[in-house]
Amino acid sequence: MIERYSLPPMRELWAEEARFRRWIEVEGAVARAQGELGLIPEEAAQAIVEGLKQVDIPRLISWAKEIEAEIGHDVLSFVRALEEVLGDAGRYVHFGLTSYDVVDTARSMAMRDALDLLISALDELRGVVLRRAREHKLSPMVGRTHGVHAEPITLGLKFLLWYAELSRNRERLLSAKETISVGKISGSVGTYAHLTPEVERRVCAELGLRPAPVSNQALQRDRHAQVLTALAILGGTLEKMATEVRNLHRTEIGELREGRPHGSSSMPHKRNPSTCETVSGLARLLRTNALAALENMAVWHEQDLSRSSVERVVIPDSFLACHFMLRRMTEVMENLVVDEGRMQKNLELTRGAVYSQALMLALVARGMSRREAHELVGRLAMAAQRGEGTLRELALGDPECSRFLPREEILRITEPGYFLRWVEEIFARFSE
Repeated sequence: MIERYSLPPMRELWAEEARFRRWIEVEGAVARAQGELGLIPEEAAQAIVEGLKQVDIPRLISWAKEIEAEIGHDVLSFVRALEEVLGDAGRYVHFGLTSYDVVDTARSMAMRDALDLLISALDELRGVVLRRAREHKLSPMVGRTHGVHAEPITLGLKFLLWYAELSRNRERLLSAKETISVGKISGSVGTYAHLTPEVERRVCAELGLRPAPVSNQALQRDRHAQVLTALAILGGTLEKMATEVRNLHRTEIGELREGRPHGSSSMPHKRNPSTCETVSGLARLLRTNALAALENMAVWHEQDLSRSSVERVVIPDSFLACHFMLRRMTEVMENLVVDEGRMQKNLELTRGAVYSQALMLALVARGMSRREAHELVGRLAMAAQRGEGTLRELALGDPECSRFLPREEILRITEPGYFLRWVEEIFARFSE
């Protein structure tokens, strides 16, 4: 991921030095377990464990890259560099392991920790969204379907809908964390031929993982696909939020505005919802990366390298992008400018036509056929939008409406409060 969309601490988690540290942690845990179980000399295991604590990571990386330039294998280069650093005990480093014992177990550690960072960032956003929802619980505005005015809602309900969806995303991230928190120390094709299952159990326990119940050369990529799909769905929610802010930010609507909008290099008057536009764009990357993760599930037999190049890119980039999007949407919601006057003005734009369903249903309840009521109220609503009066005024003056409905009922059902009388109960469902 380019620097522009990489924020701490997620950026540091996926840095090259952090990756090498995780590899070293796996190798150290394996050596310790093998020494305890007598699979390698105990003194060699102790020397490896202590030696790994003293490794100069930047120098090791440089050394490993020099070796890789000659042999073209990153993990083997890493192992050879360690062997030279550790002296005689180094011959027991990586004893009985295959590359993916180290790579996949270390990657699981990284994805587990990255999910923790995302959950923390998501919780911050959820808190802000819920606070803004409660702040605008009873702030009336027009609800729109197909981009057209429908019926009154409140801004708080719009935000509460986002909060509920973000909460479902949290559950998906927790499930993904559970799925990916596994390690694999089972050797070249997963048979433990040169290891024992007890080594795997001890190593995974030390690293905070569970042993995969069965593996071959690698951990199975349905796990990684689940994680990246969860990130893509979260990205879809963030894009939905961003798209709504962008729409309501438009000059002709003007109900919401980004609190820190970007200007234009050419037009001084412009205040653009650029952060939300960026979030919408990055959501496309998350969906594309999730598709790549799904494609990565199938390989030839026990392993091939068709997925290796893909996941080197899509896994860290998805986490970095998702973290960036969460942080930026939190800032958007914190600083969001709400124009309640414009919301009220837009609510009145159709001169009461948004109350047509309530009027129609009241007529039906009083004995008029649905067809007659639909046609009658439709005519009145069109007249209201032509400027011939408000729907309330036209209904009060219409003989058929007056014959079925008393004046008090027409007044009651043609104002926002009638539509919003259950808002408090909806909010009561969310006690957090």
